[in-house]
Amino acid sequence: GHGFVGTYYYLFLPDLPSSCPCGTSDIQFCLHILSECPLYEEHRYLLLTASQDLSPSAILRTHKGLTALAKFINASNAFGNS
Repeated sequence: GHGFVGTYYYLFLPDLPSSCPCGTSDIQFCLHILSECPLYEEHRYLLLTASQDLSPSAILRTHKGLTALAKFINASNAFGNS
């Protein structure tokens, strides 16, 4: 699948900007959003309930992690088109 992130735009819609709006990443990618983007810092605590080091494996491969990810996406509108 895909989401509205810079890596998708870079590969498939090269006429659209692929950098992160935060200005700290030339190409916005999923791990950047989940672990380091300042725009999502306010909601990152939701992910930290599943993994203190924000391990992609812990977040994407466990029920607790997927639940935390769903809450993070809902609260932050991460990966949304806006």
